[in-house]
Amino acid sequence: MPPFDPKRFDHVALLPNGIDTAFGVPDTNLSGLLTYFSATKPVKNHIVTANEGAAVALAAGYHLSTGHVAMVYMQNSGLANALNPLQSIAAKEVFGIPMLLFIGWRGASAEEEELQDALVGPRLLGNLQANDIPHEEIPTCIHRAKEAISRLVAKAVRDKTPVALIAPRDTFQEYEIDKLPKFPFDFTASHLGMKEWISADPEHLPLSREGAIRCVIDQMARGDVSLSSLGGNSREYYMIRKKMRRSIARNFFCIGAMGHVYALSYGVSIGFTSGRIFCIDGEGSFLMHAGNIALLAGISPPNLIHIVIYNGVYASTGNHPVAMSRENLVSLARGLPYEQKFFVDDLESLEKACRASRKSTLIIVAVNSSAQKNLPAPSETPRELKGLFMKSLL
Repeated sequence: MPPFDPKRFDHVALLPNGIDTAFGVPDTNLSGLLTYFSATKPVKNHIVTANEGAAVALAAGYHLSTGHVAMVYMQNSGLANALNPLQSIAAKEVFGIPMLLFIGWRGASAEEEELQDALVGPRLLGNLQANDIPHEEIPTCIHRAKEAISRLVAKAVRDKTPVALIAPRDTFQEYEIDKLPKFPFDFTASHLGMKEWISADPEHLPLSREGAIRCVIDQMARGDVSLSSLGGNSREYYMIRKKMRRSIARNFFCIGAMGHVYALSYGVSIGFTSGRIFCIDGEGSFLMHAGNIALLAGISPPNLIHIVIYNGVYASTGNHPVAMSRENLVSLARGLPYEQKFFVDDLESLEKACRASRKSTLIIVAVNSSAQKNLPAPSETPRELKGLFMKSLL
């Protein structure tokens, strides 16, 4: 059978199965289809990410706010980048978030093997099986391909699990286009300056992490939601909400996937537009996948506020130092394409920055390293936390 025409494949095999949104890192086996996506889909329905893990996080957030299944595309060597969020967020043993992985299979045999594929190519199916990801190889008939995708999507939704469709070489024809559209101007933010409202001696900061999170909670309106990164941020958020006798339903506790809470929040923003989204992050998590943040910040919607709490340590693992000073972190942040950027170090300035946020926003808040010991983990299961959050968005 000849390779699939990308447009026909989309209209015959993908759209009828509810797959109209895709995130990922390009692969040559999928090239024609991805060129078609770039030429025809709006930004919110197709984002090329800096790494595959961010694509998984986007798909997870997209599902949380829409209930729909997104495609995550990659080549087989990129599966390793995707495994952290697949294992610690999307897996049915954790939150159970369905998505369709579309994996270009390079190095499937010795005849088509490139040096870098010598290990991962022949082991792709074994890797998927080891991670309990149901998978099928794409049939060469478009109608059978539609049926395979239908089976996989149904299984993903029923079993609340990622699934994978595998594409060998020559799966798609090239999509003919004179010139790919440039990145949409309307979604590109300039490198605007950062407002710095600093009042304290760096060695004697008045605000703690708990105080910063409590402040953010107080700034949230009834229709707003939040997402908190793993470790101390989520545990402190949970403790504060319980002490205040407030519902935890409007926060998603990102208990895994370090470095991906901003991508997860962006995914939520695709389906949630009625209120603000507060993404509560730590500097270690922020730094881990800063490349993804640099890409997404430039297309971020105006209701997404990224709050990075800087205390200089990895607090939840024993206060090990973060190998970047707050001055260097701020220098890095100055070059990121958020439309508003703030650097604050006290309660009043944090409140002011939250109130002033009207566009895609980054707020770096410097805090001291004090924190309560033995912070409580959520007593609810991840599935229960996911259900509460999704119901709160209805």
